[in-house]
Amino acid sequence: MSTTDDQEFDKIILLTGTGDIFSGVTVNKNLLAKTCVLFERQLEQSLLAWREAKRRGIWLPIPHDRTELISIAQKFGFVLHHAKPDYVMLTNWLDENEPNPLPSYAISTIGVGGLVVNSKREVLLIQERFAYVDDYFKLPGGALDIGESLERGVEREVLEETGIRAHFRGILAFTYKAQFRFGHGDVYFACLMSLDENEEDQQINFDPLEIAACKWMSLDEWASSPEKHPVPITLHLARLAV
Repeated sequence: MSTTDDQEFDKIILLTGTGDIFSGVTVNKNLLAKTCVLFERQLEQSLLAWREAKRRGIWLPIPHDRTELISIAQKFGFVLHHAKPDYVMLTNWLDENEPNPLPSYAISTIGVGGLVVNSKREVLLIQERFAYVDDYFKLPGGALDIGESLERGVEREVLEETGIRAHFRGILAFTYKAQFRFGHGDVYFACLMSLDENEEDQQINFDPLEIAACKWMSLDEWASSPEKHPVPITLHLARLAV
């Protein structure tokens, strides 16, 4: 080994991070060695230290601009867990006496729909630009953003898709689909919305990038026409609203 290699070896800093109640560690990504050679040595020595300290689950975030380190981590037993725009997360379960209980990532998505009825007993409906069913008018809504509440999400979706500002009042119903996007589950919440008195005259202003049409329909007509409801939950909601 050259003198330069000896000096680099001496510079290796063990990986540390935030501990948890399960004797796990989430590694501080700012401590990752600057080269692949140093990272391999760093990770090898860190694993020895973690095993000595009886650490169990190791969470290793790799920055998006350091993905060359992923294959090195995999050589030491790390497996891919999830990815975000700015990092890839890997995990390694070190406890050989117990099965790996580390939770999987993002097993469900959350969708919301807003039931908005005005003082004329008309319900606000949209027709999606890209839809699986032709000529199907449905409740405005969509998927929650990460970290967004049901209340904020349904108000945002209704406003974005229709231009109508409505207010969350409660949950009317929900449904669960076990196999949806990426093979994960999907929970859909149908929410009751209301309009303030001074908001009854709002003009529809739908988003043409997502929505093909938007209209107010008689609530009685909507509830008495099963053919308008290819998705069973909307027929249930229509009759509930009446």
